[in-house]
Amino acid sequence: MTPNSHRSYAYARLAVLASVSTAGCLCPPCPGAGAAPPPATAAAPSAISAAPAASAPAAAVGSRLVIWNGDDTGGGAQGWASCDKTAECKTKLGPESGSGVNGSTALKFHAEGPGWLGMGWNLFGWYPETAGIDISPYSHLTFQIRVDAKSAEAAPEYLGLALGCSNKSAKDTADAPIDKFVKAFADGKWHKVEIPISALTKGAGAKFDLQSFWEFRLHTWTGTPKNFDIYIDDIAAEKQ
Repeated sequence: MTPNSHRSYAYARLAVLASVSTAGCLCPPCPGAGAAPPPATAAAPSAISAAPAASAPAAAVGSRLVIWNGDDTGGGAQGWASCDKTAECKTKLGPESGSGVNGSTALKFHAEGPGWLGMGWNLFGWYPETAGIDISPYSHLTFQIRVDAKSAEAAPEYLGLALGCSNKSAKDTADAPIDKFVKAFADGKWHKVEIPISALTKGAGAKFDLQSFWEFRLHTWTGTPKNFDIYIDDIAAEKQ
């Protein structure tokens, strides 16, 4: 992407996130407040529920804490998906049985169109408001990713990850470009992404609360139309 494209991406992302954020961390929609109003230039986020009630992740086993795997951990998660070119884009998010690693359930994010395309997967369904996972004992956030595009030109050129927390006096993490950790992330194959948590909590992410992590987010931006599916599985925190 060119410097101008990066600036356009940043402006578009800020416009979308500002309209669905509370003081501190992003929360669309927030419990007790109803669904957040859609941004003026974006499609209304669609909330998807994986289960009627939140459930905490399984207990840590050794140096790895499973956070969400679509099967037996994280069943209370809910999500949102949105884009900023309302007349030209559409997004959809939800678990899909059989599409995960080794035939398990994966989280599927479908996106079409130009501009900003993003999603968030809240591990507690935004309730209770103080819910969160303490990832401070771990060194890396890891997950499996597979990107399927209609063509090479339709694949996302940029794909970023960020984390949200429930602590309203804290801030979201910094943005982490996926291609920094997996160069060929859009080749249609499964890849394990391993991101140092320290990379997420530097600079803009310095005020992130590691003890109240509750939302996993992906986003992309491009000036040309894209059409792709992103599958996520086995989100975990690891001590490496």
